Amino acid sequence: MKSNNHFLLFMNHWNRIRSAVRGAQAAIASEPKQLASIAPLIEDALIILAKRPSKEAIGEVEYLLKRAQEFVVSWRPSPRPSPGVFYVQPGWAKSTDDQTSEALSLLQEFRQSDLIESTATEVPTTMKIFISHSNADATIAEALVELIRASLNLSSKDIRCTSVDGYKLPAGADSDQQLRSEVFESQAFIALLSPVSLGSIYVMFELGARWGAGRYLAPIMIGGTKGSDLKAPLSAIHAISGTSEADIHQLVEKLAEKMDITPEKPSGYSKALRLFTKAAAAK
Repeated sequence: MKSNNHFLLFMNHWNRIRSAVRGAQAAIASEPKQLASIAPLIEDALIILAKRPSKEAIGEVEYLLKRAQEFVVSWRPSPRPSPGVFYVQPGWAKSTDDQTSEALSLLQEFRQSDLIESTATEVPTTMKIFISHSNADATIAEALVELIRASLNLSSKDIRCTSVDGYKLPAGADSDQQLRSEVFESQAFIALLSPVSLGSIYVMFELGARWGAGRYLAPIMIGGTKGSDLKAPLSAIHAISGTSEADIHQLVEKLAEKMDITPEKPSGYSKALRLFTKAAAAK
């Protein structure tokens, strides 16, 4: 539990930094003529902030934000204004300056804390799909794995599904560290939402970490779960029905798009699709 709480604090701080940078991006968008030259700096910072935190990421984001801040400093009121001169700083300049300063301050706190040091040894991942689920739904998870392999031609090393043989963590792996890394970095994250998994602390933790990272998340309702069963923030994310073949076809297309691969024709995975929707309907 201590490890989980530590990671939640870690991700919360990283997400606060990203929110401040998004605020700066919104301020820049309100005055594109004056601030167009620093828009790419903020966009680059947000791309880095969408990835796993690291010392290198902190340094790069800090560099980009300092360059952006230097540009808006010229619109700050003078600390020693001329007598009789009253200067009103433009709102867009003040907002950009404030949000950038806040992000830089948060980065400095992050650098000085032990948060980044304690996660620096986490195992990098190239995992394509992470399937979050309850062990009680292992049969449905296995059917989903078979569907993904049949429709997208992925190998076993591209999929993490901890309750299915062949897709579990390798022997000797630091399970907490590797799962944290894969939850955050996988190209696609699929959550099987059943009455049991909605009550699982581990599943909720994985969902919260992924949601907080702002990366692609695909919830699938199974085992009789309905949209009304989902609470915020999950209720704000479109969850598809595991019993709907049309929904699952769309999911396959979306996954292929996210991973920049060509999916099989529906006829090539129709059997696996029917087996999954049948399993998803079981209560």
